[in-house]
Amino acid sequence: MNKFYYLITEGMKNVWRHKMTAFTAIISLFISLFIVGLLATAGDNTHKVLQYLRSKYKIEVFFKQDVSNEEAVGLIHQIKKIKGVRTATIIEKEDAVRIFKDQFGEDIMDILGYNPLPVSAVVNLSRTSRDPIRVEPIIKEIRSIDRVEEVRYQGNLIKKIERNYRRIIDRFPYLAGVIIFVAVLIIYNTVKLSVYSRRELIRSLQMIGATSMFIKLPFIIEGFLIGLISSALVFPALLGSVKGINYIFTNFTSWGIRLTFDPGVWIWLFSLVVVITLLGSYRAASSFLK
Repeated sequence: MNKFYYLITEGMKNVWRHKMTAFTAIISLFISLFIVGLLATAGDNTHKVLQYLRSKYKIEVFFKQDVSNEEAVGLIHQIKKIKGVRTATIIEKEDAVRIFKDQFGEDIMDILGYNPLPVSAVVNLSRTSRDPIRVEPIIKEIRSIDRVEEVRYQGNLIKKIERNYRRIIDRFPYLAGVIIFVAVLIIYNTVKLSVYSRRELIRSLQMIGATSMFIKLPFIIEGFLIGLISSALVFPALLGSVKGINYIFTNFTSWGIRLTFDPGVWIWLFSLVVVITLLGSYRAASSFLK
């Protein structure tokens, strides 16, 4: 028990002896873990962002001039059966006149004396899938429906945003790997500096027969404590960031997105810290005690 207490207190003393070095390591490790945590949280909320983008996918379908409102209802039912279509809303001739007046400030009936606007429909696409949506096959199938005159779709910008967003998320493992490698180096160099500064004591312990593991453990504990403090700071930082982003979405945008923070992300980060600190500390201590 006394030996265990000695190892723990020595590890804590090592952190205190090199306060500035330990502080720098804690901040650096915190930033590394925070970035990884943000990326993991973003990846966990990918489907919500994709759902929002897909809610903006709208296809305008214009029927032939002689299609009546009643006939258009049957055509709408055909469109709704197409895979990938979420809703299809009819815009009757009378509604089209009103929309024209709202947009251009002129009554087309007063200008031409008749209503030249056809019955049309606004089609919204499904937004439940996590995979990129394929719009072209849906448009092709709508165009194949008899009595459809024209199909308009202006979602190319949204498609580019979705594609680039997915590309960033797909690169997350590589970026996380680089950040984790940097975190290991931070712990390694911090503990190695601590080992070097205590080299005289280490030699004295070796001369009286102390085992290699007994000498290494305080430095391993030092690295672990640095990681523990960093991971403890990450949890409220990630939670606060998600709440801050949700506040901005709610109060300053019309986006219907609300991100969630999964505590499992922090548990994963903490497990990562354990591995990083033990590996970095052990390697640093071992490099001097060969």
